[in-house]
Amino acid sequence: MLIQCPNCDTKYNLNESVLGPDGSKVRCIRCDHVFFVAPPGMESTPKSALDSELKEDFDWLDEVETGEVGNGGAKRSEDYSVEIQPTEEPKSKAMTYVVAGLVVAIIALAAFLYSHGPGDTVSSWFGSSEPEQVAEPEVLGPEDVHLISLHNVRQYFVTNEKIGQLFVIEGKARNDFPVPMELFRIEASLFDIAGQVVERQEFLAGNTVSLFQLQILSEQELESALSARVGILANNTNIRPEMDVQFMVVFPNPPDSVQEYGLKVIGAQHPPR
Repeated sequence: MLIQCPNCDTKYNLNESVLGPDGSKVRCIRCDHVFFVAPPGMESTPKSALDSELKEDFDWLDEVETGEVGNGGAKRSEDYSVEIQPTEEPKSKAMTYVVAGLVVAIIALAAFLYSHGPGDTVSSWFGSSEPEQVAEPEVLGPEDVHLISLHNVRQYFVTNEKIGQLFVIEGKARNDFPVPMELFRIEASLFDIAGQVVERQEFLAGNTVSLFQLQILSEQELESALSARVGILANNTNIRPEMDVQFMVVFPNPPDSVQEYGLKVIGAQHPPR
């Protein structure tokens, strides 16, 4: 039969044939608690009654070291000697081991984090917590872009059904540097007869539209098409030496005082490394 110490919950396998007809007192080999074990079918003695009985003389077997326990009374091997062996760790003791293990693990982790630093530890587990620093590209101003030249430039007027008259300038910007360049920025100006600037636009090369689009698109649509980022990134980046990129600029309804125009490259940069 299976019995359990009421003090520490240790369980034992007990041969019920060794119990007396009225039951026996046994001692737990783990916590030394003495408790009464009744035969099958007989109710155990209440704890209060058992405690009073335990005040009486209680002799234990000399063979405690072998795992044998006996009932109270005189020290006789023929008394109801009971051999019991624990079948499982007491719950309270097992829980103590679990808690102690967790405490040790937490202390070890805290010591490791303290010695390495939280940031270093996270970086070692998941890689660097900060993005790699990329060198800023070198941007060239108007005085440094003389090796970017303009070719095949032409200007013309187009009648747009929504806007009216358009003055269009288009051409190609060529990279004459010995290294790749990108993001060519151009300035277009319209001058009157006195050489005064009437209108001026700055734009990035890379986008153009068709003659049909010049005739039907609204002003906002034209502006969006000629400044589209996708075209600039596709056509105006990493321009190798002696390669060129197209450009186009549109002046809606230019003043009648316009007599001439001017173009110049005002910026570019080296590709990121």
